[in-house]
Amino acid sequence: MHKIIYSSLLLSTFVLANVVVPSTGSDLKITIYNKSKAFIHDTREVTLQAGKQKLVYEGVPSSVITESVVPTFTGLATKLYSQNYIYDLISLKSMLAKSINQEVSFYSNEKEPTLNKGILLSSTPKVMIKEKRTGKIFSLNSATQVIFEKVPKNMITKPSLIWNMEAKVGGKMGIDLKYLAGAISWKSDYVVNMKKDTLDLKGWITVKNDSGVAYENAQITCLAGDINMMPEPSRYRENLVYGASMPTAMMERNLVKEESFSGYHIYKIPFRETIANKEQKQISFIAQNEVKYQQYGQYINNYFEKGAEQQLQFSNIIEFENKKENNMGMALPSGVMRMYQKDSSGETHFIGESRVENIPEDENVTLTVGTLFDAVGEKIVSKYVAKKHHKNVETTYTVRNQGKEPLLLRLEENIPVYGNDISLKTSCQDNCSVKKKSAFVREFSIKLAPKEKYRFTSEFEVNY
Repeated sequence: MHKIIYSSLLLSTFVLANVVVPSTGSDLKITIYNKSKAFIHDTREVTLQAGKQKLVYEGVPSSVITESVVPTFTGLATKLYSQNYIYDLISLKSMLAKSINQEVSFYSNEKEPTLNKGILLSSTPKVMIKEKRTGKIFSLNSATQVIFEKVPKNMITKPSLIWNMEAKVGGKMGIDLKYLAGAISWKSDYVVNMKKDTLDLKGWITVKNDSGVAYENAQITCLAGDINMMPEPSRYRENLVYGASMPTAMMERNLVKEESFSGYHIYKIPFRETIANKEQKQISFIAQNEVKYQQYGQYINNYFEKGAEQQLQFSNIIEFENKKENNMGMALPSGVMRMYQKDSSGETHFIGESRVENIPEDENVTLTVGTLFDAVGEKIVSKYVAKKHHKNVETTYTVRNQGKEPLLLRLEENIPVYGNDISLKTSCQDNCSVKKKSAFVREFSIKLAPKEKYRFTSEFEVNY
């Protein structure tokens, strides 16, 4: 019986409220940022009476940044005296704390239905009550033995904004509310299905909501780019549960509209969605097929000192152009690209993943899949002359293709910058070509047939 009484109190409304803003008819828009913050814009309508009153706007997330709240009232002549954010929610623990030195009812024995009255002396570590009739002090085994006669002042069932205001006349008033909130974020993930010469790219926006409330029938926009934001308030961090299992809703509908905006890129979801609290929702935003790519092995050499022969390992690189001519041509937000490929029997395998940063249109997308198994080699400094204001270094490279398919290897040299007077030499020729990427960086491209070996030298001489 006492459990039923307690539950009914939890469902009580805010005791100070006399006007609650209805959630029906809400026009909700959300812009979500990468840094676990969102800008919420909501419009509602409420009917006011003439005179002073408290207006309660329920359903504000516990992660709201109160300093960012901007309310605008239209349709009625009103005065706003103060704005409060109340987040002291009703719970057994909070009601006990608020009822210290107050009269409560209690069961002295959990097995007996007799209800007593007394003064609550303490709520932790055990509930202590002084019985009103006998003066005896009871230590209760369970806090649920306490029955509350009323909801303590200023306690609510959900976080709310309270506006103390006055209306000259009664009638309908529009509310336009804007604010920032934390604990809601988005990211992008990509699925790359590799084929012989082309790939298919599928992109998903994943929205994660830990803000404490649901966003019903909202128009959602995701902004890609690094917006300068201050650290999050510590007030709501303790309420977040990291690594918790969350339901994931996957929506595959019309593709998201992408546009450039104020130095960033925004992705507008072309339909309204509800994001429940503690939910992850995935929405398709890119689906591109037959994208041409190039695959090669890459090694970067930054070391040019004397020493023993060193083994070469080549990263497995997938690269494609983000251009309209290549069935792409759109701004790609940062995220993880996961790559899959079918074997000769048609079985699909996961072959690696790579994180990409924000990639503008017409730039190349470079993915590191892993390490090439069949590309091996060695390097050794074959000449080393170091004098005052002079250095001459020659490196000999040997590369081999131990596999059954042709390989393209790219070997990049980042020459130490000692001065402006530099000369470069190489024996790279035939199936080897060299490209100067900058004054001190050059790239060798070597095409190897199956089981083929190739050796070449690279030399630089610098005066400084």
